[in-house]
Amino acid sequence: MDKFYEQHLGTEKNSLYVVFNVLIYAFGFISSIALLFTLFTFNIKFFIGFILLSIITYLMLYMRNRQYTEYEYIFTNGNLQIDAIYNKQKRKTLLDIDVKEFEAFGKESEIKVLDRTKKNLFIPWNCNEDRYVFLYNKQGKKAGYIAPDEEMLKLINLYNRGKRI
Repeated sequence: MDKFYEQHLGTEKNSLYVVFNVLIYAFGFISSIALLFTLFTFNIKFFIGFILLSIITYLMLYMRNRQYTEYEYIFTNGNLQIDAIYNKQKRKTLLDIDVKEFEAFGKESEIKVLDRTKKNLFIPWNCNEDRYVFLYNKQGKKAGYIAPDEEMLKLINLYNRGKRI
């Protein structure tokens, strides 16, 4: 019988998200005015200003979307897939791994992670759940931090026998 479970970790919009939103509209408006001045005066300074303001607006849009990141853990027959959902619009698979490949798995306080190990946080900024860590070796030693619920823990431990610390 197939073992399938999906866990969604939502988040809230923080104050930095709101600041970026206001700045995006402000810079977008100023950029539009610079474009109009460029079209009517054929002045290179206004054109350069328009290009710079457009780039800044795009960078702020990118950073704003990264501020509102939700995570989804999908467990299917021993395979754990971790997706990030940016601004409820774009989904990206961050990790797809068989739990049998975990070198260690347990609570954050139980597992010692070396300083030279790359740390990947798969947890929203405002998550208050217990944090667990798993060590894996994909293109170098890495540690993944997750906040699974009881059902997800049960399934991970079912397929990851003997490696739980």
